[in-house]
Amino acid sequence: MAATASATRYVIFSVSGRTLALPADSVRRFLPLPQLDRPPAAPAVVAGLFRYQGRAVPVLRLDLLFGFDAATPELYAPLFLTDWDNRPLALLADRVFNILPIPDAERTAADPGLTFNGCAVATIPHGGPHDGGTATVIDPSRLLTEAEGRLLAAFQAMADERLARLGAPEPAGDPAGHPAEGAAEAAR
Repeated sequence: MAATASATRYVIFSVSGRTLALPADSVRRFLPLPQLDRPPAAPAVVAGLFRYQGRAVPVLRLDLLFGFDAATPELYAPLFLTDWDNRPLALLADRVFNILPIPDAERTAADPGLTFNGCAVATIPHGGPHDGGTATVIDPSRLLTEAEGRLLAAFQAMADERLARLGAPEPAGDPAGHPAEGAAEAAR
């Protein structure tokens, strides 16, 4: 009986023309970009907040977080709903290309020039055998420094408190007002 090579599934996406990847098991859902609230105290890397399952969810702009050229989010820009420090967090992307299983043996060290404050952990191939494309793998647990995480958690707690005080009902369907089936569960 032949041994089976281990593989990890990755979400391949782009931000400011750069191809990135997240482990698929770190993505809870894909959501269309909803109407965002932009409180004046929001840090620049926070595109805004939306309400999801009774919680205020901050949307991080990866272009600004990583120091890429700023890109204006398109109308249907995809969000990846993930968790950071047991809190919901959404990551804004330009485009999702695919969800692919990549053999672990094909994962190589990240380019030292693309560390993005330590969250770029590897490079993987993607596309067909003649495409030669690569994607930089991002570790979602390393997206924020400890200080950035504390600030974001405090900002999110204030937003949750504000929503509770307002007592506003949550919109039906997904955060963009589409039926719930409009947001696909992340492949697991």
